[in-house]
Amino acid sequence: MNLKIKEFTRTILINSFIFGFIFSFFEIMLSKYFLISPAFDIPEAQVDIKKKYATSKLEFPRDIKKSTYIRDKIGYRPYNKNFEQKGLVLTIGGSTTDQRFIDNDRTWQSNLEKELNLSVINGGVDGQSSYGHIFSIQKWHSKVLKSNEVDSIIFYVGVNDRRYAKGLESINGSIYDSPTQFRRFRSFLSKRSFFYSKFREVKNKLDHFLNREIELPDGTEKIGHDIQNPDYLLKPRKSNFLMSNDYEINPYEKLFKKLIIASKKHFYNASINIVQQQDPKCLIRKLEDGSIYIRVSKKDIQGIDKYCAELASIYKAQEKVIKGFSDPNIHLIRMYLENPIPDDGFYDGLHTNSLGAEYIARYLKDKIKIRFK
Repeated sequence: MNLKIKEFTRTILINSFIFGFIFSFFEIMLSKYFLISPAFDIPEAQVDIKKKYATSKLEFPRDIKKSTYIRDKIGYRPYNKNFEQKGLVLTIGGSTTDQRFIDNDRTWQSNLEKELNLSVINGGVDGQSSYGHIFSIQKWHSKVLKSNEVDSIIFYVGVNDRRYAKGLESINGSIYDSPTQFRRFRSFLSKRSFFYSKFREVKNKLDHFLNREIELPDGTEKIGHDIQNPDYLLKPRKSNFLMSNDYEINPYEKLFKKLIIASKKHFYNASINIVQQQDPKCLIRKLEDGSIYIRVSKKDIQGIDKYCAELASIYKAQEKVIKGFSDPNIHLIRMYLENPIPDDGFYDGLHTNSLGAEYIARYLKDKIKIRFK
């Protein structure tokens, strides 16, 4: 009996060693442990990947069946480097800047390149807010781009900053602080480990299949790409919520000011364009109480009236900060007032498809300021 136990134990140990060796070999060969990139320091930023997505449910008309999503070793999506000598534009924002499910050749950056004949770099990161934008400028963009060669920065912002409309409490435990060793280790593996990244993909697909909400560590919701546009109201209704008061919004004003200062410090030649993005769920006619309307029923999206009031509060705070600088190279673009993107240009009430990307590029072409060398 003891002999059988020893043989069984020996077999287990040998098989475990062989399996461990094979696993380690493929993990090292297929992973990115030896790749050095400043983008690795940015949580949720994608580095050195190529993925294909089915997009027939997202597009209008539904003639674009698939899209290719690429991020290079620096963390950027492909851009036309032949235009670099003419001018370089850096775009920063969240998922509406990243555009995960739009083909590389159809993003609003790609369309804007063709309109301007300039290189337009996509530095979008899913879920990233102004707090993360500061981090990205300091730890990522300023490390790989020459300060004097960036002619313009476009911040496509608004929705992700809404979480700060009542203060900065959500910064506590932010993914950009990485306050725990476990979170640092998990972030390290998610960017570099082949098997861990595959495990996360399977888990995310399972969560999506089970209709679970996927959240980032700082509470930012990641919307599934096959969620359809909500039913927009024929007649917008007034929001019953008040905008943030001075005490509530003041911390955000300080945060947004830090973003502008960091941008001017690291890219001193660049004009700064703040694009206050269009959200089709809200209709903000003026930045004052009583002029904020909702375009979606409260039954469809709970808290939508509060959401729109908070978004308006963020835009008002941004406008106040920019006026305080009195700098002609800081340009505010009130996209939410002009609403240039048609409803069919969105696929889930926030994110744009290829049609929406075309409208964004056309709109920004005549709005942004570029400070040439």
